[in-house]
Amino acid sequence: LAQPKKEIESMLKLALILLASTTNAWVMPTASRPGTALSGSIAPKDFKTGLTIQIEGQPTKIIEFQHVKQARGAASTKTKFKNLVTGATLQRTVQASETFDPAQIDRTDALFSYEDGGSWFFMDEVSYEEKMVSSDVVGDYNDWITEGMKVQLVSYEDKVIDINLPSTMVLKVSQTDPNVKGNSAQGVTKPAKLECGATIMVPGFIDAGEDILVDVPNKAYMSRAK
Repeated sequence: LAQPKKEIESMLKLALILLASTTNAWVMPTASRPGTALSGSIAPKDFKTGLTIQIEGQPTKIIEFQHVKQARGAASTKTKFKNLVTGATLQRTVQASETFDPAQIDRTDALFSYEDGGSWFFMDEVSYEEKMVSSDVVGDYNDWITEGMKVQLVSYEDKVIDINLPSTMVLKVSQTDPNVKGNSAQGVTKPAKLECGATIMVPGFIDAGEDILVDVPNKAYMSRAK
């Protein structure tokens, strides 16, 4: 059967993007190359949001963490993990003396093509193979992914279990409350809808139509785009 028109158009657009060798900013997350893993042990002091480590033999992602300094005794880190195989989340306190092995995962670069019925389709930049990713894996990044966006697909035993977006992105504010003239109060924030569809909190002085730099893993405003 012929492919639906939507799929054909998306594939043609992606082919043009690849040929043009787009220069969109892409900050690669700390990661292994496809088919390899980082070497050495990972201590709590090395934790970063989005870092994937091995816990009980399975790849586990750090969702959030907080270092806690104690008046007496060793420091610890309160951490929220997500098992990328089962999808289960776990919160526990990690002691400073603990170490973890890097996850045995593969990472490949791909371009987003289209979404259809809860399935998200990406094109491998090297092989041009189309890969399907479930909406469960995409998770709350569904409002951040736009057509032609370059992402990293994380695979474990030949199955895509996670997706990494660029660490930072320049995005236009499509909708937010207008700035009140003369309002220079520090710490004043307001919700702003971005061109990709996501909503984050921004300083009160930001207006609709401005380009801003966004910390994607933490879904947070960084600065006005330069």
